[in-house]
Amino acid sequence: MATRHNATKEAQAKQTRSRILKAAVRLFARQGYHKTTIADLAQAIQLTSGAIFHHFASKEMLLETVVDWLARGMKVYSDFAEQVESGSSKAVQHILVIMCDHFKRNPEATICLAALATEFAGSNQPMEMRLKQTYEVFVNAFARLLANHPKVHNPRAAAIAFVGAVQGIAVQGLLREQEESIDGLADGLLELMADW
Repeated sequence: MATRHNATKEAQAKQTRSRILKAAVRLFARQGYHKTTIADLAQAIQLTSGAIFHHFASKEMLLETVVDWLARGMKVYSDFAEQVESGSSKAVQHILVIMCDHFKRNPEATICLAALATEFAGSNQPMEMRLKQTYEVFVNAFARLLANHPKVHNPRAAAIAFVGAVQGIAVQGLLREQEESIDGLADGLLELMADW
């Protein structure tokens, strides 16, 4: 009986932690890390600030957990890029499909990393380096893909620019959700890149 009770409590704690994490991603993406308070977060998911601190000892620990979670999402893209043959013309299209699917499930998670990168850029805080490292996994994998492309002279710069373009689509997808679908925006980028 005690084991079942402990398992139930553990499952509830895991669920609460997940709710906190998803709410933090949503608020960090829309308000920024520094403007989001623990009280904002508690109100968004109808918990007390104390309940949040029970799961995350500090706002900084919550940020680290958010970035770790987003880094796992970024790894999905890099894992795909690692599996594709260098120079594949379909790679960009497939990466955009992955992004669109991710956006449809959790739009704020798609742009949270970009929002945090913007907020911490130039700060010389350890989080700035952590965010760069999160991007590097994909940038390196995608640059390898572009290494043999006849029209790409600087694969690393092209990979970094592609990350920015894809995240821009996600930002515009949130901003213009009543005007244009995320799939339509991705198709627009593909059309723009058609001759690359």
